[in-house]
Amino acid sequence: MKTAFAVAAIAALAAGAWWFAHEDEAVAAGPARVAAVPGLPASAVLPVPPASAAPAGEGAEPVSPAALAAAPPAQALRSLVQCHAANTCRVTSQEGLDGHFEIVAAVRQQLDRLVAQGSPAEQAAWARELLAFPDGHVQAAALALAARLPPSAETVSAAVSALGKTYDAVLLSQAYPVLRQWQQLGLSAGYDDMFLGLVHTGGWQAAQSVAENIGPFLNAGNLARFEQVARELQPGVRQQALQRALRDYRLQQQGG
Repeated sequence: MKTAFAVAAIAALAAGAWWFAHEDEAVAAGPARVAAVPGLPASAVLPVPPASAAPAGEGAEPVSPAALAAAPPAQALRSLVQCHAANTCRVTSQEGLDGHFEIVAAVRQQLDRLVAQGSPAEQAAWARELLAFPDGHVQAAALALAARLPPSAETVSAAVSALGKTYDAVLLSQAYPVLRQWQQLGLSAGYDDMFLGLVHTGGWQAAQSVAENIGPFLNAGNLARFEQVARELQPGVRQQALQRALRDYRLQQQGG
């Protein structure tokens, strides 16, 4: 009897040692499987971490942009966005950025088809989603589509979020007329923080673009914030452009 008890005790100690050695990975693995430990009753079980998940994109079916040409545009867009994110698009060229531009061309083609075939609600939803696509050409097409649709706070918010992260001065130049259009309709929530962030800490070209084009977006409510940023900027062309815009705004307010 004592011998059996000693064997069980030794097995239990071994099981405890196993648990402490594997505790971190078992906790990190989330919900655990269980397995019996030799020498212990079947009811004495220990967590066993599940097998590691496959890397993102692995096992996903490759998608050919060309094969989606005749698919419903919303379905094709979803497939293209997903395969681009998972790096599973089957493109004809792997040279440099050629594959990326092939996907971009397919997305823009499907967006054009959606404009011709999709409902306004579908178009608005895809315009908002593609504003966040990691390519300035797609973002510009999405912004142009959004400008033709009935404006909404949701669409403005998506545009502001996307533009606030851009380094693309060309995209910003295309955005200013659309943003002014929405501003005139009273839909300008988030503009100030977006522009201030870009001109203060954004990429050089985007920051310079905002400094040169901020005039129509200045008002009595945000003037002091932009003046503060102008004082904080390093001397140079960006500071000069912002100071010039602020000076022109004050002269306009004074009737000059």
